[in-house]
Amino acid sequence: MAPHENRPTRCCGARNAYPRLARADSLNPFEGKILTIARCFFQTFACPAGQTWIESFRMADKLFASDYAAQYAFGTLNIVQTMRVARNSTFKFSNPLCPGCASLLTHSERQLTSALAAVRTGQRSTAHIHAMLLTEGNDPQPMLRAMHTLCDFATQRQQMNNPVASTGAV
Repeated sequence: MAPHENRPTRCCGARNAYPRLARADSLNPFEGKILTIARCFFQTFACPAGQTWIESFRMADKLFASDYAAQYAFGTLNIVQTMRVARNSTFKFSNPLCPGCASLLTHSERQLTSALAAVRTGQRSTAHIHAMLLTEGNDPQPMLRAMHTLCDFATQRQQMNNPVASTGAV
């Protein structure tokens, strides 16, 4: 069997969508990195033959410290999977393999990153609202737990890497 290569595809309409969609570069770096990993998982579920899940782990390795990349990828997959199980409709996402499209946020991606940001910053009500929209009124708790787990892991890694900032010392 010949090796499969995921080459960037040509733009699938980013120029026409630009006025209507937010820019991915407006995200907090953490949410932006997690979205990048999640998009590869979304692409895997949309086109299983492409095996883009492999790209998710490669991206995690590129975006986070190698020692913890797999945990970030796995945590992201848990969020994606809990959301998939709760939803009835298709999650709309930008093509992670198209540089033009990947620079734009769909409405669904904006909800996902907003929920993640709200969990990360301790805004429980806001996180719950975004999660309810993402799960289409179904139980948002499994997805919120997966988000909390990932955010807690990231906070622990940050505190380990910057002990002065985590103690409040200046």
